[in-house]
Amino acid sequence: MNTQLADLRRLAARWQLEHGRVANDATAANLRRLRILGPLVACISGAEVLWLLWQTLRHPLAGPLAQWNTAQTITHLATGLLMLAIGGAAQSLRHSHRSLRARLLILGFVGTLLMAATLVVSIDQVVTPNITPFYIACVLVSLVVYLRPMLAAGVYASAMLVFIFLIGWFPTDPTQMMLNQLNGFAICVLAWGLSLAHWRKFTTIRLQTEQLEKLQQELQHKHKELERLTRLDGLTGLYNRNTFVELTRRELQRAQRQGSSTTIMLLDLDHFKKVNDTWGHPAGDAVLRHVAALINGSIRSTDLAGRLGGEEFIILLPMTTAEAARKIAEKIRARLEASAAQWEKQIIPITASIGLSNTSAAANRDFENLYNEADRALYVAKHRGRNQVI
Repeated sequence: MNTQLADLRRLAARWQLEHGRVANDATAANLRRLRILGPLVACISGAEVLWLLWQTLRHPLAGPLAQWNTAQTITHLATGLLMLAIGGAAQSLRHSHRSLRARLLILGFVGTLLMAATLVVSIDQVVTPNITPFYIACVLVSLVVYLRPMLAAGVYASAMLVFIFLIGWFPTDPTQMMLNQLNGFAICVLAWGLSLAHWRKFTTIRLQTEQLEKLQQELQHKHKELERLTRLDGLTGLYNRNTFVELTRRELQRAQRQGSSTTIMLLDLDHFKKVNDTWGHPAGDAVLRHVAALINGSIRSTDLAGRLGGEEFIILLPMTTAEAARKIAEKIRARLEASAAQWEKQIIPITASIGLSNTSAAANRDFENLYNEADRALYVAKHRGRNQVI
């Protein structure tokens, strides 16, 4: 028994936390429905008023029937006007679902509907015992309005007390009155059970939706990260060979359409094997990262930089003439020579040989052609003593 009570307490605590997480979403959903239900119930009440007036004009009533007709007309007219006001208020609060006014408006709709149904049933006791309107109103509230379980319990308990009081207020057969009161109690209990099931369904779906959205965001983040890793060189953060070639081909096509000049720069570090042999491969990796950072800081935002492999780098300079590209290459070469890399307090000097290849829109040369020409220029720079631009 104690174990079962402990399980119930844990379940209640978990539900309370879950209900708090979806409370604002439930209020927003209720407001959306009130914008439709308010005018709809007002139209139904208005139609009922017109029907009662039409019946009065056709067959004038007297005595208790006349009082019944008047009471029903006033009840439906007041209900319709209140529902129109509630629908308009829900429209004005569409962006304020977190406010106290929004929650009070929802309670106002529920209270108006249940009170109207209770009055209609109570007034009907004069003519014929009928509690169908109260049943319909309770079930309608439980199925279209999201109410937290404790709030729903208070709403239906209040509705039951008012119903029992008003049923006893109007003169009717005592047996029938007691039967109606028992039925009213059963209806409120049933409506609360439906409201609880409706709320739990909403809560479960909303929490599952949030979880799915969170998982989707994580998947999108991982997908972007994976895409980034597949496009970039893992050591330097520059574009890898395949991505660089792909982007360069697109740029050459664009340059061909716009009639602009394009230059490719091939950069190879001098005597890089000596760095690995002297200080080790971790030092070589540090040198490569240093060179990549210097290249990124020396080119324009429209330029592309990539690592072909080993100590060889490649740079694409869109809309750049051969002479302008030579100036950029000389700037990079001079910066590399002037800024040695550091590894564990060791200073590692760096120089690089650079080969350039340029094309115009009229020449219409492809990437392979430009790359081969830049590679030949790089070979000449190496042959002539390194640390120069050809």
